[in-house]
Amino acid sequence: MNLAIRRDEYDPSLLPDLTGKVALVTGSNSPLGIGWNVANQLALQGAKVYVHARTLDKAQAGITAILASSQGRISVEQLKPFVVELSNLRAVRDVAAAFVAKESRLDILVNNAAVLACGLELDDHGISTSMTVNHFAPFVLTLGLLPLLKKTAQNYPGVRIITLSSVAHVLITPDVKVDSLQSLNNDFGERDGTEANLKRYGYSKLANILFAKELQHKLDEAGVQAISVAVHPGGVKTDGSINFVGPENLSTLDDAQTPLQGALAPLFVAAAEEVWEERSKWAAAYVMPYGVPSPEDESEAAKDSKLAKELWETTEDVLTENVGISVKF
Repeated sequence: MNLAIRRDEYDPSLLPDLTGKVALVTGSNSPLGIGWNVANQLALQGAKVYVHARTLDKAQAGITAILASSQGRISVEQLKPFVVELSNLRAVRDVAAAFVAKESRLDILVNNAAVLACGLELDDHGISTSMTVNHFAPFVLTLGLLPLLKKTAQNYPGVRIITLSSVAHVLITPDVKVDSLQSLNNDFGERDGTEANLKRYGYSKLANILFAKELQHKLDEAGVQAISVAVHPGGVKTDGSINFVGPENLSTLDDAQTPLQGALAPLFVAAAEEVWEERSKWAAAYVMPYGVPSPEDESEAAKDSKLAKELWETTEDVLTENVGISVKF
């Protein structure tokens, strides 16, 4: 697993002071997860952080755990709950709108939450559940928050939008289709099987990269002073991966990175000054651990700008026609 590391580990306490900045990290309620560790470290650097979970109880538990681990270094006022079920795309739209209405700025958005490899199941709108949570939800959330992200970037240039991806995207061949809902619901040969499920996951992670790249293209066209990147956090022993492999296969995670190590790459992109100072190097980048742009690790499909544009258009169409919501840049 650690063959994917492209840069030495660093001490996150050396990241710059983030006092005054506001961050939102999805999937950030569990101390055994990457998102919680990202949220914790951002708060330790002074940021106000919204901790996301599916329920208020889970979000509050994540906040309590951060406060307990900080030993007084983080104040209660720095941490706020952000509650939404990401599989409910209409709820994601509504919660994003409510956030824009109440919050004055948003400097850092980390789209971390995801489901791992699973069988092909369709949600109430006829969309693959893995694509709903892993691709459509961050798409709807990010665009829903865009008015606030743009406002923040105008006043405080250097907004960061980070979408977690995976090396699993390389499982998808360059001839992949993203031109319709039928394409997005690709069964990869079977509805439930190890290889097909891994490809289904890789497909959603390819979508994350294509989304991050097309988002950067649109930000640049609009003159928004923000950076959008996709990040592979590494092979990490999280509560999700532990549940995925099962108790009988825990030894397969013996060489995995810790959740804190998994947080280092997205953290670096979220906070390091060099990311904005060397914007041309980082904008639309695919970032590997522990925080380095690595185009050589991108698949051919991930580099396809036409594919990225087509996926964006298909996503908008599916949201309009199947979900009944209009989400535009």
